Amino acid sequence: MKVIILFLFPFMVFGQKSATLFPVYGEAQAKHISIDEVILHIRKLKTTSTVDYGKAVDFYFRHIASAGKNEWFEKLEEFSLDPDCPSPSREKINQQIERTRTLQVGELAPEINQGKFRLSSYQSTKQYFLILFYSPSCFHCTELLIDLIPYSEKKGLSVIALQIDEDQNFWSFPRFWTSLKAGGTIRKDYGIFSTPSLYLIDSKSKRIRAIPENLNQLKALESLY
Repeated sequence: MKVIILFLFPFMVFGQKSATLFPVYGEAQAKHISIDEVILHIRKLKTTSTVDYGKAVDFYFRHIASAGKNEWFEKLEEFSLDPDCPSPSREKINQQIERTRTLQVGELAPEINQGKFRLSSYQSTKQYFLILFYSPSCFHCTELLIDLIPYSEKKGLSVIALQIDEDQNFWSFPRFWTSLKAGGTIRKDYGIFSTPSLYLIDSKSKRIRAIPENLNQLKALESLY
């Protein structure tokens, strides 16, 4: 049954991929290349075609976001700070780099102010709780949620689930989950360019304890909750 569910929901730009190799811009049949080769490719295009230079930055920005490799956005900084780069994504890249550099373990989690909900006043019975950004149509969110929901029930882990889009939400979350919509301000504050994105938060201080990339990394922290 799980296999059937997984194939019902298409991959979106916001969905994470586990691959660390990227297709080559402008060469659909070419082999995939590493992030360092990506930078060399963009540098080459910069010297040969202004149009392709900008399009390549956009192309690789989307693929890095899809891969969930937030730390790699800094690799694009030499292009996003280039005033001659025609990429429409330059501002988004710079915003993501700034957020990646500031939103770190130990930092105070940005406020979530949605309807009657306030993160600053949120109470959990455990020492830590989880913030999850997801999209119902995201393939990798589906993979995560299928396992995260029963895991959180088993461990009594409270989750604040923030949907980043307006897609129909077919998920029925446990009673100790809080389901919210993540507006543009919230997504910007947390630097959300891909889903799923996870933050383990200290219940008292509201500081970020960990930023796990997947369920296995979260399980490695289960002694905390």
